[in-house]
Amino acid sequence: MRQLKPEVVEKRKKDLLQWVIHYYIKSSKPVSSSVIAEESGMDLSSATIRNMLQDLEEEGFLHQPHTSSGREPTDKGYRFYVDYLLDYQRLASAEKEKIESQYKRRIDEMDTLLSETSKLLSKVSNGAGLVLPPQARNQTLRRLELIHLGGHNVLGIMVTEAGLVRHWPIRLGFAPSARQINVLNRFLNENIRGCGIAQAKTAVMGKLKAMEAEFRELNSLAGELLKELGHIIAPDAIYVEGTDNILTHAEEIGDLQTVQSLMMFMGEKSAIAGLLEDELNTELGAKKASTKPLVRIGLESGIPELSGLSLVTKTYKYRGSVVGVLGIMGSKRMEYSRMISLVDWMSDMVSRKLMDWESQDNEP
Repeated sequence: MRQLKPEVVEKRKKDLLQWVIHYYIKSSKPVSSSVIAEESGMDLSSATIRNMLQDLEEEGFLHQPHTSSGREPTDKGYRFYVDYLLDYQRLASAEKEKIESQYKRRIDEMDTLLSETSKLLSKVSNGAGLVLPPQARNQTLRRLELIHLGGHNVLGIMVTEAGLVRHWPIRLGFAPSARQINVLNRFLNENIRGCGIAQAKTAVMGKLKAMEAEFRELNSLAGELLKELGHIIAPDAIYVEGTDNILTHAEEIGDLQTVQSLMMFMGEKSAIAGLLEDELNTELGAKKASTKPLVRIGLESGIPELSGLSLVTKTYKYRGSVVGVLGIMGSKRMEYSRMISLVDWMSDMVSRKLMDWESQDNEP
């Protein structure tokens, strides 16, 4: 009997594995050798198919839930499938138009943009849409304002160059006058634009020390305002939409206890934010930014509660620098080519939107 070259055998196994995983993603049914023989069109004998399936199982790419059942992909199998996707599936033009229509009107606040992006990712993917906002501690200031609420109370408002908006109440040790508020707002915005948040206090307080005695009380007012900036650069919120979509695939995630643990974890947004922050920090420290979405399958995320899910993410940019992360979390049986394409495209769209804001702000 003629012996096939090892590389031919390996290619056949890879082709078979890709077909099995693609069939399982579409049908959610374990794949038997008879189904492969009837539907794959690979022109392989039943004995050859059984031998190849056995090899793939021993190598950890497939597993057999029951002795008499077909095969299902393991996390290692899904990883192979994702790595060997040659082309990202293009989003249908109608789907692109539907998403782009949501961005046609100007969204004035970063929070609104990213919240809407999270909702769109969830709606289009039927999974959970995730967006980690640009981290305040890494941004430069555009405006810093005080609004007098009466008595000792003022409202602080911060706007960064990337469009992030934060506001918070401040209780002062004295009641400022309208003139003091106006003078400080004008003074601050003449001196803090383009200044990093961490350096703003040093820069402003240095200037205030040189002011006339008439404005010494402003020193206390500015000090309290800028001290508060330290409280708002703690880990930022994360936008998560559509976690209930994950429950539609509960039987694929695990038993009841596993699903309950997952839903409790999803309620703790800081844990998900930490995972995306790690990706953001890795990209910030890399010599060359990644051009493709990152796919993490099961325990590749490093989080036990996500062992039954896959996560597709990509960073987005402002002025050429990575500032945030967005992505989709869903069943390991997700349509990977489409999800990768969707996340890739949405990352570019958010990056373009941030640049549009800058263009509008610079218009005369």
